[in-house]
Amino acid sequence: MSNVIPLFGSSTQQIRLVKPKVFEEVQQVIEQLKHGQLILINVSEVSPCLAQRIIDVLSGSVDILSGQVVNVGNGVFLYSLSDIEVSAFRKHLAA
Repeated sequence: MSNVIPLFGSSTQQIRLVKPKVFEEVQQVIEQLKHGQLILINVSEVSPCLAQRIIDVLSGSVDILSGQVVNVGNGVFLYSLSDIEVSAFRKHLAA
């Protein structure tokens, strides 16, 4: 049956976990986002100053590229430029 179409599409979206140690890693993360990768950033193990700088640059980049950011909590953020809707996750966090 060649006319069978998968219910949820043929590709699976994966989330990449990144724990940056230095600011220079941010550009690699932006490039991964541009290629449709979902990125989960954990900045809880770097200094507060560096964490804020990383978050500011990534959030600005995602905003310019019409993406979205979800604050998961405790220095963990989900960045996405894909068509995957994460608003239900945001509602779950508010509950």
